[in-house]
Amino acid sequence: MIKDRLQRLAGYIVETYEYEGIRDVSIMCVLKGGFKFFSDLIEEMQRTIWARKTELCITVEFIRVKSYTDTTSGQVNIRSIDNAMPIRDKNILVVDDICDTGKTMTKLSDYLFENGAKTVKSCCLLLKHTDLNVGYRPHFLGFEIPDEFIVGYAIDYNECFRDLLHICSINEKAKKSFASRKNGELGTLPAASL
Repeated sequence: MIKDRLQRLAGYIVETYEYEGIRDVSIMCVLKGGFKFFSDLIEEMQRTIWARKTELCITVEFIRVKSYTDTTSGQVNIRSIDNAMPIRDKNILVVDDICDTGKTMTKLSDYLFENGAKTVKSCCLLLKHTDLNVGYRPHFLGFEIPDEFIVGYAIDYNECFRDLLHICSINEKAKKSFASRKNGELGTLPAASL
């Protein structure tokens, strides 16, 4: 299901930039959660570009943003960015795993525009339906999901579960077992408990 949606999403993104007459896009991956979606999306976009013989040049950039502790979405902190990354006059597509409150994308968009980006669009694999959303909706979207805490496909819970090849919700037992520990130890839980 993810692969099928990625193919359609990649086609729509390429078509949109083609329609707008944009020939170069810097695609920015929000680390760490967005890396799997980003990688697969870039691959599908390249296939689409080659198949359509579109003249769209893609460059890739990375940024690290932290907005979660356990299951709480809080302050958005841009933890690192390549200071040598050219932003001024660039068309930027920010790719992230999930949009729940919209604070991360809002802050990143503001930051990029303040630093001279020509255009900023966003692409998220998932949009969570929650009352906490500040009204932000990604330009490009894979799936809409209910207000549940999910893991897998590089989306973590306290750095765990990124390696799952699928996406699933995490139950209360797993949340308690893998909650942040001051001593750095992580809980253990059989996979059947997820």
